[in-house]
Amino acid sequence: MGSGRHGAARPPIGVLIHRDRVDFSIYGLQAVVALVIMIATGPGSLAFWLCFLLLFAGVVLFFRRIDRLAREELAGEDLL
Repeated sequence: MGSGRHGAARPPIGVLIHRDRVDFSIYGLQAVVALVIMIATGPGSLAFWLCFLLLFAGVVLFFRRIDRLAREELAGEDLL
């Protein structure tokens, strides 16, 4: 029988964000800048839609990074 943890809970998101504060602060800054540009230009502008794509990509990267950090955290605990 293996001694692995089956159905292990993922670490809290706050713990993962605290682990890589710089990456997540860059994601936050990217989102703020994109929102400011979107508000300033309006939906009739090409910059608005480019920032919309940038904002969507930032959200995707944010969740992928959280998932990756959670997997690394769980893999590290399995080695103990």
